[in-house]
Amino acid sequence: MKLTVETVRIKDLQFGESTCLRDGVLYVSKEDILAFAAGEPCFDTLKIDIARPGDSTRIINVVDVVQPRCKMSDNIDWPGVLTDDYEIAGSGVTRAVEGMGIVLCQNDTYWSRKWGSFDMSGECAEINPYAKMPMLVIEPLTPADADFREYREALRRVGFKTSVMLAKATREQAADSSETFDNSERRPGLPNVAYVYQIYSKQYDTQNYREPMLYGNAVPDTLPLIMQPTEVLDGAISPCGGFRCVTTYEIQNHPVIIELMRRHGKELNFAGVVITVTSVEAKHRNLVSKMAASLLKEVFHADGAIITKGVGGASTLCVGAIASEAEKLGIKAVPIIQILNGKSNLGVECMISDHNVNSIVCSGTYYHNFSLPAVETLLGGPEDALYLSGDDGVIGGHKIATGDPAKGRVRSTYMKQVGLMSQVGFSYGMAVDY
Repeated sequence: MKLTVETVRIKDLQFGESTCLRDGVLYVSKEDILAFAAGEPCFDTLKIDIARPGDSTRIINVVDVVQPRCKMSDNIDWPGVLTDDYEIAGSGVTRAVEGMGIVLCQNDTYWSRKWGSFDMSGECAEINPYAKMPMLVIEPLTPADADFREYREALRRVGFKTSVMLAKATREQAADSSETFDNSERRPGLPNVAYVYQIYSKQYDTQNYREPMLYGNAVPDTLPLIMQPTEVLDGAISPCGGFRCVTTYEIQNHPVIIELMRRHGKELNFAGVVITVTSVEAKHRNLVSKMAASLLKEVFHADGAIITKGVGGASTLCVGAIASEAEKLGIKAVPIIQILNGKSNLGVECMISDHNVNSIVCSGTYYHNFSLPAVETLLGGPEDALYLSGDDGVIGGHKIATGDPAKGRVRSTYMKQVGLMSQVGFSYGMAVDY
């Protein structure tokens, strides 16, 4: 399947009376975005701001970051999410806007301790790709009795409609660059390398919310699926349940898939992508790992495989099991993981003990702790919001927010900071033993 991504690079992002691109500046009308929200009954209105690099601004309650994109060819934007019509994503021509992002904030209580945040200036901003470009920040204001499931999915729809609208505003502008992704032909003599992509989904949420993230459908106990690499880049996978070290922006610019695509036909044959989810139960994990390894061997005829995880300990066990089963079939398998304990060392905390898995890449640790200075502006929540850490939030409907005032000096971790750690490698951080 062939996908061409045309990219327009903007110089700045500003509010304007109409949404348009003029002299390299993308102007966005708040009224156009508010019109999207008017069709969502669970929203009273939206709070819309722009955060700029270097600003003393902290954005909290972040559940996603999205890149403006739209189809230039006759295809559906975000099939299964923005329409009830379905088609397989990943073909035709897509327009992408580089130089800004859309930040979606979910200011409610349920699972609030899981939301991310990031600062536009300071120590962490120096290594955060999202802090290096202007961000359009969208925060819904909603009735207290709004259903959190409807709230989450409505926020995603508003964000993705905004993404399409901003990209369409650049359609008359010639692209600054264009790249075509196509792995349909294999060159003899090159190794076949496949990718196993474990997507993170709240399939075992405590309130039985099954996140509709694959073409707008839930994936609670999905067995391994084969997908085209271009599908992933073009909107087939879209989270909406909350930030856990991956954003839609990262999936749209998936580093592993793009790198394999660029090397296809030169250093390797990119054989394809297997999609899996985290198996919480050992029985399911045993089946998934064997099925994924079988697809790598019998369908892709893979000589090697890269495997990335979702989040947490069970996810690590899953990618380790897939790597082990692949190695048994003669496939060199390399899992890319993050460790859970910032006070230990990589050898002890990697959680993969299978002796036949002898190559593991660690891209960071969730719980490296640091302090952030006070800021002048707080977006994504009320002025008196608290900065919630991993042990704060809501349990059984009772608020247990014990964090510090979010505008003041706060304690945080890599996992909390959107842009500092990525499950798919869209970050500058790495793990180092001292």
